[in-house]
Amino acid sequence: MRINPFFMPILLIVALLGTTFTAQALGIWSTSGRDAVDVTKLTPADLKGWMTLQQIIDGLPISQAELYQIGGIPANTSPTTALKDMESIISVTTLREKLTAYSAGTSPTTNAIAPVAATPTPQATAIPGATATAKAASGETHATPTSLPAGSILPADQIKGKNTLKEISEQCVVPLDKLLAALKLDPKTDPNIAIKDLVTQGKITEVTDVQKVVATLQGK
Repeated sequence: MRINPFFMPILLIVALLGTTFTAQALGIWSTSGRDAVDVTKLTPADLKGWMTLQQIIDGLPISQAELYQIGGIPANTSPTTALKDMESIISVTTLREKLTAYSAGTSPTTNAIAPVAATPTPQATAIPGATATAKAASGETHATPTSLPAGSILPADQIKGKNTLKEISEQCVVPLDKLLAALKLDPKTDPNIAIKDLVTQGKITEVTDVQKVVATLQGK
């Protein structure tokens, strides 16, 4: 019996298709290529366009925050979004490269917002003559002793609470030991202590007491 020459090619095609469909039905044939990738154990090179962000997070593994930062992915993007649907944000190839660099310990360029550098605190520039004025305005007392013209003596009634025992002794021209004795202070009292501090400590009642004592000592 003679076989039609067109029958054999048709029979061969039918046999091949039948084998393919049978293998697919049995689950031993795949044409998509997805079955060749274990999504539970991924590397950056395994990324495919059909993969979702969640599959990448679970397979690498990597946190969602890290993946979104590396890929410059908006925070409101759903993890179920496939990479192929985000080509306008980042391509699969670019994401592979960035994740590879991240895995290697380098810092890939991302679209994340860079931290704002702290603005250095401006340093005040000292202005000649301003220091003394500022101290006087703030009531600071331990300043440089008031200078008097050569040969001048500070009148007793000009003594202020900011003046120290040493300043009073030198500027009012009264011996320090006699000043301490007249004020009934310990001879070992610090001569650099201000009168107002002695008042605060209760060792002197008020500044006028010092003025009276110094006036008496100047009159002798």
